[in-house]
Amino acid sequence: MKNTGLTTLDLDALRAVLREHPIQLAILFGSYATETTYTTSDIDLAVEFDDHRPSDPSYNDVFFGLSADLSEALEADDVGLVNLHAVSPQFATTIFEQGILLVGEIEHATELRRQLTAYDPDQQSPRERLDAALDRIDDHLSDDDVEAPATGDAEDNGRRIASIRF
Repeated sequence: MKNTGLTTLDLDALRAVLREHPIQLAILFGSYATETTYTTSDIDLAVEFDDHRPSDPSYNDVFFGLSADLSEALEADDVGLVNLHAVSPQFATTIFEQGILLVGEIEHATELRRQLTAYDPDQQSPRERLDAALDRIDDHLSDDDVEAPATGDAEDNGRRIASIRF
């Protein structure tokens, strides 16, 4: 049992539930792994399933079955479960750097970490892409040369162009 000072987590019970499912790798991360828990902390787990991928027809049954079994065994409704193959490279880096390996071989975890955290430093996160798109929209709207009306039809050399409605 891991005592974090504010709450406890029965790691043996957690491992027992994980071993009942087709799990190749399981990592505890977040506040329980960093020993910064509070009574409102959720239990964060990242898993790699043996043969199930999100595109498989049976994936939801396997994923939500594991989630339900964890909630029941730990008597907690706040279990955060993520598939390692569905997280961003940045999030995977955090999981592997701060996490505690519960199920699986360290060699496999090391190789999976290498695969999942390899990313192009120029690659933007979804938030960065959204911010860039909003900046482009702001630039476009603040451009004094834009002559499109806010509503109605616009003409370009006598030709009608797309209606713009906001």
